[in-house]
Order: sequence, then C-alpha cells, then structure tokens
Amino acid sequence: MNRTSVKNLFTLAFSVLLWMSSSSVSQANIEPIPPFMGDWEGGWVDAPQKDGNARNNPGLVARVIGLGNNRYEIQILEEFDKRADFKVKTEEVWKNGKMTFDQNGYSGKITNDSFIGKKAGGAFDTPFSLKRVHRTSPTTGKKAPENAVVLFDGSNLDAWERRGGGDPTWLTKDGYFEVLPKKDNNNVGGSIQTRQSFGDVKVHLEFRLPYEPEHRGQKRANSGFFLPGGYEIQILDSYGLAGMWNECGALYKQSPPRVNMCWAPGVWQTFDVEFKRLRRDSEGNKVDHAEFTVWHNGVKIHNSFQIEGATSNTQKGRELGESGKNGGLSLQDHSNKIQFRNIWVVEH
Repeated sequence: MNRTSVKNLFTLAFSVLLWMSSSSVSQANIEPIPPFMGDWEGGWVDAPQKDGNARNNPGLVARVIGLGNNRYEIQILEEFDKRADFKVKTEEVWKNGKMTFDQNGYSGKITNDSFIGKKAGGAFDTPFSLKRVHRTSPTTGKKAPENAVVLFDGSNLDAWERRGGGDPTWLTKDGYFEVLPKKDNNNVGGSIQTRQSFGDVKVHLEFRLPYEPEHRGQKRANSGFFLPGGYEIQILDSYGLAGMWNECGALYKQSPPRVNMCWAPGVWQTFDVEFKRLRRDSEGNKVDHAEFTVWHNGVKIHNSFQIEGATSNTQKGRELGESGKNGGLSLQDHSNKIQFRNIWVVEH
C-alpha cells in the first residue's frame, strides 16, 4: 500500500470516528461544558466616591447560561440565591474567544478566565471585575449515619429495581449511576424504585445535571425524586430561571422553592429531605397532611410545607396518590441522563 492510500485510509477512519463521536453526543443531548459558563463573583474596582450605588452595594455576581449555537444568557445581580431584579439580563454570542455585552449602562467582556466591565455613570464610569467560582454544597459527600439504609454507596444498584420489577439497567461507574433513557434504548431502562418500603424519612441524595443547551423547559435535564404517596421533588436544569412550581426543587405543581438554588450543569448538587407521610384514621379520613422540609445545596427551600393532594405527576404504576401507606422511593427516567450518587435514608 502506497503512502497516498495509507493517508486516504487514515483520513476515512478519522472521519468515521469523528462522525461516531458527534453522533453519540447528539443522541445523548450532552455537550462539553464551556469553562466560562456558570457562576462569577466579584465587585467594583476603585469605585468613584460619587458612585453611591457602588459604595452601598459593593458586591456583584453573574451567571452565564448556555442557550445553544454559541449563544449565552448573561445575568448580573447583587448576590446569588435570592429573588431580586437583574442589573443585566441579555443574550449574547460567543465569538473569537470572547463575548461582549452592553445593556442598562453596563458593558463588558467575558473570556474563558475573565469577566470585566464598567457601569456608565454620567460624568464617570465605575469598573468591575468578576472571577469564576465553583460552589460546593455543605452536605456534599455527607456520610450516612449508623442507623441509615444506604441506597447507593457507589458500587451497585442492589437496593433498587425497575418499576414493574426486575433488576435496574442504569449505568453504574466511577462512584455514580446514570439514567438509562428507555425511549433511546429499545425499552431497556425506565424509572427505578427502591426494593424496600419506607414511611417517615430523612433522605440525602446527590445529583448532577448534563449540559443540554438546545433543550428548553421540561426537556432540559429533567428527572424527579418521588416519595411514598406519589409526591415528586422536581429535578431539572433550572439554572438562572425564576424558580417556579415545575422547576428544580419544587414540590411539583404544589409549591415552588423559596429560592432557586439550582446550579449550573456539571456540578454535583444535593437534596436533603425530611418527609412525614400523611395520616388517616381507621375510616380512611385524612387527619394529617404529608409534610416536607427540603434543603437544596444546603439552603432550606421548603419549611414544613404541608401538601394538600398529591403532586401533579404521580406516574402510572406508582403508589396511589395520598395513600398514606409506606412505599418505595423512586427516581424518574424522563429521557435525560441525570447522574446520582451517595443516597441514603433514615426512618424516623
């Protein structure tokens, strides 16, 4: 075989591998996470004395949110994790290794490792500088107490079964497991539930969202954590959204989180849940509502919230909504490759 033939063969093989790689990424709806996407934190730089806003509000933070096709939403506000107005909320395009913006008197530039800009102030401008931050939940890696039932320790899914019976087929590797979407795998996959039933519980669960910039709304990194009685705590890529009743941390269509604590895709996040099932008397009448207290990434987003009726999505085949009976814990296959680890439960 001559050099030209070898070169042509190598080119063909490389093209096939490249096509296979891009095809698998497309099917999985997962893209590499840009280094500049996520949270930024900082403040004003040598603010002029005349700038009373900078003196009274020295901090600034920002979120950069992927929208697909090299487009991103930029949000600038005074601090994370509160419901507040944006100073800047704009969509811009990443081009030639940077992204620029100019809105509401704020202008600036973002690169892989820099976020700088200025606020126009009439006779003066006030510069600002932000640095990329990687936040970690205070309960990440929290160890199970001695009286806990460990549902996943990083090794196997023995504590789980497929809904309808049978061993789960979700992917397990590197200390986590990943949803195997049923619709993409010839009906192999589907939601899973614990083999053991529970009543009143404290649960710790860690999850990681894939980056799916082309998806929107309920199609963007969606799953759900279900407790006995058909109650769902929503799992969704809600990074930078308002924190509505169908977004991450919500008691689905019952109560929105008090604040949107959802972080950017690719970051391990935590739910810590205290759940008390509803009670019925001997005649079947409800005497106590089911009750939730939920911490998302260490922040309390529901405080002793009493559910009145099952959450909207009880899913066919689960326990009857509001049964008040003990039941399994369940993780939903919503056709997105959510990852989970370090799951344990304590009954109380």
